[in-house]
Amino acid sequence: MNNLNKLTAENCDILLSKEQKKYFKSMLSNTSKMPSKSISLSASLCNVGSKLVNVVGSTCHNCYALKGMYNMPNVKNKMNERLEFFNSNYFIPVMIWLLSKLKLFRWFDSGDVQNVVMALNILTVCDNTPNCKHWIPSRENKIWKEVLKIRSLPSNVVLRLSATMVDGKPSNNFKNTSTVNSKLGSFIGSECQAFRTFKNGSMISLKEYKSLKHKDPIKKELGNCGNCRTCWNADIVNVSYPIH
Repeated sequence: MNNLNKLTAENCDILLSKEQKKYFKSMLSNTSKMPSKSISLSASLCNVGSKLVNVVGSTCHNCYALKGMYNMPNVKNKMNERLEFFNSNYFIPVMIWLLSKLKLFRWFDSGDVQNVVMALNILTVCDNTPNCKHWIPSRENKIWKEVLKIRSLPSNVVLRLSATMVDGKPSNNFKNTSTVNSKLGSFIGSECQAFRTFKNGSMISLKEYKSLKHKDPIKKELGNCGNCRTCWNADIVNVSYPIH
């Protein structure tokens, strides 16, 4: 692509062609059940997750991002393009440009941070998009420990380190964490209610949810964040996601 070596967040509108703008916008994921856009990498590239996926009882076992549509050739090709984008010298200015008008953003709806340099680049993007709240879920404890030796998190970032095992305890090494609970109501901190939430934010009762059969059509309409923004809230120490 022409002129990419001259890109800054401020001149993207001027230097990028219509086709280039469309291409870069396609780097973001449209997460229909969430209130924000996201960005993803192939889950097969996860440093920790690629090992946990083979561990029965781990939070990565039977990973959703290694099944179904994620195995389609066009999806795999897009993941490869995103990896190239993450590792490019224009990643920072383009991401700042893409996120400059967003209020919320989730990093990695699939996949995870690859290395310290990538993590630092992400935080630079966050630094330069102060009006956007960033949620970074991750299992890469080692990488983030190294990053936090180099710099602190921006105030608009919630980094949530995920527990490795279902019903496992949250990490003691990070301010914000997440866990996975195997039984509804058996959780640590705040239990995610997306499993019983419609897109408009309304919920069905727990009693009604538990009465639904496995293939009940209504289940396809559930699984939304609705009005909840708990994952982006640094005051919520641990978010627990129930298996459903």
